[in-house]
Amino acid sequence: MTTDPAALDILLAEHGIHRLVLDAQHALDTKAFDDFVQLFTPEGRLYRPTTPEPLVGRDAIHQAYLNNPPNRLNRHLVTNQRVTLLSDTEAHSLAYVTLYSSEAGERESDVFGAPVHRSLVGEYHDHCVFTDDGWRLKERRALFVLNQPIVSQEP
Repeated sequence: MTTDPAALDILLAEHGIHRLVLDAQHALDTKAFDDFVQLFTPEGRLYRPTTPEPLVGRDAIHQAYLNNPPNRLNRHLVTNQRVTLLSDTEAHSLAYVTLYSSEAGERESDVFGAPVHRSLVGEYHDHCVFTDDGWRLKERRALFVLNQPIVSQEP
């Protein structure tokens, strides 16, 4: 078996972009917002589904996440990611995201965790660029495509 250097470069780029998307979600879910914004370029843009205008730049993105309710617990499950390399330094990534959300302080259980208050399915459309620091998000467009009302567990 021979190894094609170009194919190896493609695999390494795809892996780096997969890791970028997973690192971003881990940072959000653990509320490591300083780490999250460093995964964007300095002038990066974030289009959130809940706001009409993009957040532009690391400071604006950081401030928006600091304004989230402090007791909110989120878990983003990222699947079906497809990476399309546009060049050696640019790529597009499409990933499906299932978001489970709770207000963590309400009826939290040590065994079963917090009750789910929201369940949403969405997509991330990411424009990624390769920088001196590795792959970074130049633009993220997040959108919701499905939602599931959660029925109250009250008796």
